[in-house]
Amino acid sequence: MANGLFSSRSKTLRNGLQDEAQAVEEQIAELRAEIASLASALASDASSGASGIRKKARAVKAEVSDAAHGLKDRAETDVRDMIAAGEDILAELQARYQDSGRKARKAVHDHPLATLGIAAAAGFVLAALLRR
Repeated sequence: MANGLFSSRSKTLRNGLQDEAQAVEEQIAELRAEIASLASALASDASSGASGIRKKARAVKAEVSDAAHGLKDRAETDVRDMIAAGEDILAELQARYQDSGRKARKAVHDHPLATLGIAAAAGFVLAALLRR
């Protein structure tokens, strides 16, 4: 009799433990399903976020490319303008040099003795300076 009392109690305990184990397994299965759905949602959010970043990067790249082309065109225009200005200055200097040469030749032709005297005086001054 004593044996029968304990055996029915152990069956009840075993059944209770099996029920609790079954409940725990069901909770674990539910948690796994929730984790899988969260992982799927995170993957979807990450994918859409990455595509948004890609779109923004393409837009920035296009803007930078446009700005670079604009700067290049502006630099080319500025260089052309500077070359033209340099050519104008050079032409003006050449004209002045030619005019000064003509004036000097005319002065030598019109006043040969005065020119010779000025050249001699300049030679003496230069020689005196170089001796020191």
